[in-house]
Amino acid sequence: MGSPGTEARHEWDVRPYHGALTVWRDNEPVTPMLFWGSYPMQYEVEGLSRQGYELFSFFRSAQHYENPYYRPDGSVALEFQDPQIRNLLSFNPQAFFLPRIFTTAPEWWVEANPGELCRYASGQTHSYRGGSRVAPRESMASQKYLREIGEAYRKAVRQLLDADYGNRLMGIHVAGGPWGEHFHWDAFSHMDKPAASDISEPMRLALVDYLRKKYGNDVEGLRKAWNDDALTFDTVRVPGLEERVETTAGAWRDPAKSRAVMDYFECHNDVVVRMIDHFCRIVKEESDGRLLTTVFYGYTQDELWPIECDHRAIGKLLRLDSVDILSSPHTYRRRRLGEDATSRQYLGSTALHGKLFIDEGDDQTHLERLKKRPHRRAYARNLEESQTFLYREFGNMVTHGMGLWYMDLNDCFFRDDALIDTLGRMKKWGDASMDLPRDGTAQVALISAPESEFYLGYRRSPNNEISDALYQLEIAELCRAGAPFDWYLIDDLDAIKDRDYRVYLFMDCFYLTEEQRKTVESLRADGRTLIWFYAPGYASQDNLSKERMEKLTGLQFEQNEEGVLQGVTPSGQTLGLDKVQKTLFTVLPENGVSCLATGVEDLQGKTVLARRDYPNWTSVFSAIPSISTALLRELYTEAGVHVYADGDDVISANGSWLMLHTRSQGAKRVQLPKRYRKVMEITKETVIGENIDSFTIELPQHATAVFMLE
Repeated sequence: MGSPGTEARHEWDVRPYHGALTVWRDNEPVTPMLFWGSYPMQYEVEGLSRQGYELFSFFRSAQHYENPYYRPDGSVALEFQDPQIRNLLSFNPQAFFLPRIFTTAPEWWVEANPGELCRYASGQTHSYRGGSRVAPRESMASQKYLREIGEAYRKAVRQLLDADYGNRLMGIHVAGGPWGEHFHWDAFSHMDKPAASDISEPMRLALVDYLRKKYGNDVEGLRKAWNDDALTFDTVRVPGLEERVETTAGAWRDPAKSRAVMDYFECHNDVVVRMIDHFCRIVKEESDGRLLTTVFYGYTQDELWPIECDHRAIGKLLRLDSVDILSSPHTYRRRRLGEDATSRQYLGSTALHGKLFIDEGDDQTHLERLKKRPHRRAYARNLEESQTFLYREFGNMVTHGMGLWYMDLNDCFFRDDALIDTLGRMKKWGDASMDLPRDGTAQVALISAPESEFYLGYRRSPNNEISDALYQLEIAELCRAGAPFDWYLIDDLDAIKDRDYRVYLFMDCFYLTEEQRKTVESLRADGRTLIWFYAPGYASQDNLSKERMEKLTGLQFEQNEEGVLQGVTPSGQTLGLDKVQKTLFTVLPENGVSCLATGVEDLQGKTVLARRDYPNWTSVFSAIPSISTALLRELYTEAGVHVYADGDDVISANGSWLMLHTRSQGAKRVQLPKRYRKVMEITKETVIGENIDSFTIELPQHATAVFMLE
């Protein structure tokens, strides 16, 4: 390594390559595969470098808290980060690195600025760091925090750039909030007693600013929306816990009565995106746009957390020009053998807006089980099962055209030459994937509206059992239905409406704007099938409307006070789950409506799953959270979707890759969408066939097979 400036700085960006996004260095595409460790360890860095890895990432939140770089005198000293970076480069001088640099204020700043801290409507006085209670933390709305910590962040980025290793810096992983993942500080607060952040004065001022923009500085418009004739912008306060928990129309917050709560939830999410933009923009400014910015954000809503904690403003974040890469761990709820471990990101929308997604592959190998106190998610029992998990991570990567970092979360996952070799084999095939067409081929579009839960009660109660169930049960069914799907935000529906999707599933689109409803209605043509869940379009900015649902779906509904989220098909199959949900809509019988499942208990005999065929489109509605894989395949086939297999194994595919992760052993019959010159199963490096459009392969239970389609 030379002195600063002796080697030309590299220029990094994200652009398409062969149909999907990837990282580029100096106008050359780079395979988006990295290795992440808490800190660089010699056996991993050297072993993986020999296997072709050149991109590394590291640092976690605990290390940041224990080694703050911002000092009370205003100086910045990277006394922990700098030696670790030098360790990496001593193990591999040609490595490039993407360090996590945290935006969280140090303890001394928190103690010195009591008026700038996050406060909770519940009266809770602590925040969370990881899963542990700690002292209060900064309000993400604090202008003083953004200004002062932002200036320290600028100095830290500049120190990294000016160091003698600055030319090996590929970007900054901008990390903040619990675990660095940009949740709010009340993550992990109990659903039955949410902490209810943030009632601080900085957040109140942010809410005032948000409302002035939303209502065009029109105080009469604000008063009408909030039902308060005496309200002014200066007297706005953050809604308290009782207001947030209250539902005013069954399971719902009626916008005509509770607009203040939904406006606050909108602002609360806007604040986080503003904070992310602030720090990412600093990286771009200091590097003259040459460095990549990576953030944790946009996680799909599959955790049972209060509404304040999640990422609900992903539509806004995707439109930032300061962010290049998004990342998240894949779902924690379906990671066992035989499950899908799908990415927690709206991948269709992420790609649409030019953001590369990198999956955080933190599945724990069997080596974690050797510890005295292994982690509760150490599912792999032996080397073979560890490899199955690693291959599943890789299979999800190549079939979705995204990136991946394999992760050693607890400094022990890969102390085995066989596992290092497995990662090397995947890197070799990852490099090979770059030279193949990387376009998606899905004919099914899954559409979500994360803001919808602003209008429902909190989860884990009869006010809202439906949301988590959809993100768990229905996503699991979709991953096993035999055909790939692309996941978009409702914000992007207009941009994709002319693509060749034959089936649209509107999973949690309970809240829609008027423009969005018009776009949805325009899809009711050309033989498409539209599938709806629970209460599509029921909520707007102003009111709740069953009639709006009826116009949207072409079905007539009966509103029931509550019901169990289960249905029984004519063949006797039970669907859904045994949870009570308030405000449940069932389909009224009329000519042309087919009943596919009836309710149970108080809804016995009422239609909870229905279909209606129109001359040029089909409407399918489910009040419950589980349309089965068998019914999905039937609907897909009728709509002209190519179905790869009719078993219940996990399937993911694009034009050049196919992954099967098996739930059962046996012969797996795969029908390809066209004839391929050669099909190879790359985990065993076995040629399956040449000049074929179908094949059968014998696989054991809980195996991952990844096929390259040439």
